[in-house]
Amino acid sequence: MKSAMKLLTPLLLMLTSMLSGQLQAKPLKVGVSFAIPPYVIEGENRGIELDLLKEAFAGSGYEPSFEFLPLERTFRLFESGKLDAIINVRPGMVDPHVLTQPVITFHNRIFTLRSTHISTLDDLHSKRVTAFQRARIILGGAFATMANQNPHYEEVAKQQVQVHQLMRGRVDAVVLEERVFYYYLDQLIATAQAGEHYERNQVRQADLFPPTVYHFAFRTADARNLFDKRLEAMRQDGRYHQIFAAYGATP
Repeated sequence: MKSAMKLLTPLLLMLTSMLSGQLQAKPLKVGVSFAIPPYVIEGENRGIELDLLKEAFAGSGYEPSFEFLPLERTFRLFESGKLDAIINVRPGMVDPHVLTQPVITFHNRIFTLRSTHISTLDDLHSKRVTAFQRARIILGGAFATMANQNPHYEEVAKQQVQVHQLMRGRVDAVVLEERVFYYYLDQLIATAQAGEHYERNQVRQADLFPPTVYHFAFRTADARNLFDKRLEAMRQDGRYHQIFAAYGATP
């Protein structure tokens, strides 16, 4: 009996320590204003960016939770201290001292079927074009001019619809972030109805926009420094790439 107790005592101490650590975990309220797969899949609390954050804080003593909010409210709550962190932040949007190292880079592209070639924005003037919301603000003056002069230009809220429209020939060009486009295209390929056949090689893309680098932001230096340290470790040991690969993407 005594020998059994000697064996159990270290296990009980370890369990007590683990439970104590869990009870003392610091809540980390993260504001999320961008909920588009594969970066954020809201109903499942996962996606490339959420997985990166969860992996970075795994076993750290911080317990992340996500609050899905409109863009302006997200930043307002962060600045007032009601959120501990926010994702998808560009320099100039908040105090630079709260920013992490760069976390992810977005690539906006123009997608067409192989039969249509786009080499400049001028080529879009006579085309049926759909873009993500606020594209004419985000993508610069030359793009805004094209959008304002093209009677067949529209912006849509659901990116999945853009991909379906292109592949079914209802529009000539789609302006969308690259990983978002291929995420929805792969879904369309996998669920094609009888008589439908789609492949990635049916698509041509034009790279006419500069990449956009995003950071995360944390109110405390401790959380920010820990995230930076662990994110770098994830890049080095392959976990960063593995998270992208789980969604059919690459960094």
